[in-house]
Amino acid sequence: MMKVIVKAGLQSSLALVCLSSEVRAQTNLESLSQRELQEKVERLEEKVAFLERTMDRLVQARDEPSAVATIQESREAENRGDATTSPPAQRPRFEMPPELVPEIGKIGAQVGLLISDSSSPFRLNNGSFAAGFIDLPLFDKPDWLHGRISYEILIGMTQSKTTFSTTSNVAQVANLAVLTALNPNGGLQNVTAAVAGTGPAPFPVTSSTTTRLRLLEVVPFALKYTTTVFDSWRLRPYAVLGFGAYVTIDNQNPALGLPPNYGVRPDASLPPNILVAIQQLFGGTAPFGGPLVAGQISQSPQIVSRGLPGGNGNMDLGIHGAIGAEYRVSRSISLGFDARVNRIAGTYGTFWTYGSRLGFQF
Repeated sequence: MMKVIVKAGLQSSLALVCLSSEVRAQTNLESLSQRELQEKVERLEEKVAFLERTMDRLVQARDEPSAVATIQESREAENRGDATTSPPAQRPRFEMPPELVPEIGKIGAQVGLLISDSSSPFRLNNGSFAAGFIDLPLFDKPDWLHGRISYEILIGMTQSKTTFSTTSNVAQVANLAVLTALNPNGGLQNVTAAVAGTGPAPFPVTSSTTTRLRLLEVVPFALKYTTTVFDSWRLRPYAVLGFGAYVTIDNQNPALGLPPNYGVRPDASLPPNILVAIQQLFGGTAPFGGPLVAGQISQSPQIVSRGLPGGNGNMDLGIHGAIGAEYRVSRSISLGFDARVNRIAGTYGTFWTYGSRLGFQF
């Protein structure tokens, strides 16, 4: 319908143009030749034809918006030829997700050090605790969590020294053997002196020793909750709960006792030549002059010569927990306070660590 109206309008315009041209031609008939008039009419007809073609294309594009695209596609298909076939669809190639993209920001992980005091288990003196840890973020949703959950791995060591008296049953047996050899008729007197470590008994039975404790703590799995409520103050409190393995190594050194002794009683009531011979053989070395295993006996000279460490050891599983807070000094460094409790098997197996922490965020 629109096309018909436009054509009618164009025809009317052409008629008016022609009429006006005729009027002007009649008016200026004297000054214009027949040839000039014919040229003007031809130019007007060309312009009207151009207008008609333009209007046809505009009307077609309005009524059929996809006509132009369809024509172009058909022309491209003709150029490619019917023999050309599209390649078969390929499976999407697997690509690893983006990792460690510092231009976006930090991934929320943290490594750090703990330098603390320790209460020490087994009713031993307080000592020191040093550890390293890594936190790996897990999730921070839903919003009501007001924080995030991360996975923590920690490896640390507690060390302490405690001086107290220990009794060696092996020394009692060794005293009895020496006294029986020197005085076969001693009878009960030999037994009493050997067990108590008095009189002619050459080896100390109960002596002051310094117990050195080294406790290795490995926490392979712990969940850590860190609240972000106080981020505007650069403060993040946290709590940790997990389990770990605890390796305990200890030995008793009589040379560090109060008073120190070196495995032979200098006041034993033995003949001087025998006492000197025993001191030369056993003074400061095995069986009772070196660090004692379980408070009983020293390592053999061959093991000591190889540098193998000695001591009494054990491994237990236990529960690990912590509370603390970190203050963000900068985007990558934090300082804070950390307190941890550990419970391992055995009597008096609970101990605390408490002190400072240094963290590096990445």
